[in-house]
Amino acid sequence: MELQLEHLSKTYGTVQALKDISYTFKPGIYGILGANGAGKSTMINLITDNVARDKGSAGGSILYDGQDILKLGSRFRGIIGYMPQQQGFYEDFSPKAFLRYMAEIKGIKGKNEKGQTVKEQIDELLEVVNLTGVAYKKIGGFSGGMKQRVLLAQALLGDPDILILDEPTAGLDPKERIAIRNYIAELSRNKIILFATHVVSDIECIADYVLLLKKGEIIAMGTPVELIEKMHGKVAEITCTLDEVGKLQEKYHIGNIRQRKNGIALRLVGDELPDEAVMVDENIDLEDVYLYYFE
Repeated sequence: MELQLEHLSKTYGTVQALKDISYTFKPGIYGILGANGAGKSTMINLITDNVARDKGSAGGSILYDGQDILKLGSRFRGIIGYMPQQQGFYEDFSPKAFLRYMAEIKGIKGKNEKGQTVKEQIDELLEVVNLTGVAYKKIGGFSGGMKQRVLLAQALLGDPDILILDEPTAGLDPKERIAIRNYIAELSRNKIILFATHVVSDIECIADYVLLLKKGEIIAMGTPVELIEKMHGKVAEITCTLDEVGKLQEKYHIGNIRQRKNGIALRLVGDELPDEAVMVDENIDLEDVYLYYFE
């Protein structure tokens, strides 16, 4: 199972939102990491065919197991599960009614590979996203986090081979974020999962691979360990006074700021660091990688 992006590009007017992206996804979890406006949503909208590619060869191609997804048509939509950042709901629908409605739209009928009926799939998914207790309540009265969980459940309907999640933990409390991340990790054995986010903690523990997107281009890629190893010599800590913090912020990327007995401890990230700073090698993480490339 492979999802291939070949020279994928997208232009809106005079703005090039995606620039010549080529990458092959295989089963596993891919963290698509970038700041707002980096091109994450454009990439996702092209893969889900919610946005048309640029015309001709300029737009590139998207292949699933060697076939262009545009030629696969409705068959590809049955392979893919998509959780958008936002979706309009029928406010009077309950989660259970909404999932039944989405199952009809997706053409999910009969039993799945586990022998579950559509009703049984819906009941299981509502339990997974912790909405069983409000299965018959109106979605219009839900919090933002609860609506996010409804969207995740609909993306999982039909047990898709490719799961695309656009900022899936937005609006969730810490306990919910952890539960959803753990569940996504369990799914990764036999699925291609694209997890687009600007929140590093969402992917640092579960991503098999990370792609860093900036201004429509992939600027770095690799496993979390590979990306972290490239940061050796670029992360340090320094203790300073409150008055010195502002000056350091003008010159360096600043990570954690902590109060200590002898002053304020700053984490600095960059190619050139002050001589008095103490280099960090043992506890570099993806937050440092993010700061290096995006701040």
